Amino acid sequence: MVKGHQSEFRKRDLLYTGGLWLISLILPDPHLPYRKELIKKRDFLYLGALLLLPLIFPNPHFYYVMVLAGIYAVLSVGLSLFLGYAGQISLGHAAFFGIGAYTTAILTTQYGVTSVGAFGMAAAAATAAAYLIGKPILKLKGYFLALATLGFGEIFLVMVREARGLTGGVSGIFGVPWFSAAGFTFDTSLKQYYLVWGVLIGLVLFAKNLVRSKMGRALLAVAASEDAAASVGINVARVKLGVFVISAAFAGLAGSLFAGVMSTASPDAFGLGLSVLIVMMVIIGGMGTLYGPIFAAIFLTWLMDVLGGYQEYSLPLFGVVFILLLIFFPDGVGTRLNARLIYLISYWGRKRRRERVDR
Repeated sequence: MVKGHQSEFRKRDLLYTGGLWLISLILPDPHLPYRKELIKKRDFLYLGALLLLPLIFPNPHFYYVMVLAGIYAVLSVGLSLFLGYAGQISLGHAAFFGIGAYTTAILTTQYGVTSVGAFGMAAAAATAAAYLIGKPILKLKGYFLALATLGFGEIFLVMVREARGLTGGVSGIFGVPWFSAAGFTFDTSLKQYYLVWGVLIGLVLFAKNLVRSKMGRALLAVAASEDAAASVGINVARVKLGVFVISAAFAGLAGSLFAGVMSTASPDAFGLGLSVLIVMMVIIGGMGTLYGPIFAAIFLTWLMDVLGGYQEYSLPLFGVVFILLLIFFPDGVGTRLNARLIYLISYWGRKRRRERVDR
């Protein structure tokens, strides 16, 4: 009897400890020399624009492209934490995206799990996979780490194609139920638009808190110099593994959304091309930013949709646009536009002050 109570108390302690650890992870550091509010006025501007866009462009194709852009934005924000803030390279995030999609597809079609339950399990599966492979491969650095993650992505594709009984092989899994929650089914493009972008807003708030927490400061230190970070007491291996796992969880959630709104999961959607595309979004948007990759995800998704009408010229045109963006926005579109906006606001403020003095 006593042993049963002790076992119950241990489980409860572990649950409380895990919850408190997660809260402490995303809680902003109170000892920061500057205090910034979590949500700024410009955030409300962005939120209002997202809510009004479907009313301004009442077009099913517009909804579809924006849903796809929102899913890519979830992926790029997660990768930005690993690539932009921690300074690490990954070319295997499409594998975590696929793990999330296949977890949702298998659980909902073969085991009757609800969409919400599959959504959480997709994040858990991607997190577990990232933890298992992150332990050994995160000891590598630079291009060696990129090659290791690339190898993991290729291994995942081989496993998916060979496990025909579970994943459908090359054909994949079709007929995945629409995402539903509390009896409400997201069965139209407009509903899916608000679903995907609502999830993205929540994840961005999480990421903003994370980068301003103690872990976020540790990420910046690791990105600057791993040796210097270790010399001041930062556990570099644990920090890198932690952000890798969180980034993979973002990818797993994106994959679950993809399966729930596209109603399919096939290996063709989770290849190396997707990993490279997400890296491009982070680089073009600006490494070390959160809004930049979102803007890049929207821009590149629309660019691919427009260039889809020029089959034989689409790849060269896409490459030319990418090169031009790197030339004119070497620090990323988000970083450069943010700096330009700050300059314009300060210039306008100085001009108003001069006018008042002249009067």
